[in-house]
Amino acid sequence: MVFDPEALKIAFELMIFGMGGIFLVLFLLYVVSIVLIKRFPA
Repeated sequence: MVFDPEALKIAFELMIFGMGGIFLVLFLLYVVSIVLIKRFPA
């Protein structure tokens, strides 16, 4: 296997972007749940 730094950089950026997307979705769900709890107290 030939080591290609460019391919590694692309893979790393994709991994960071994917992890960032997951955290962004979790954060949005967290914020929405807080807003709903404040809007409709049990």
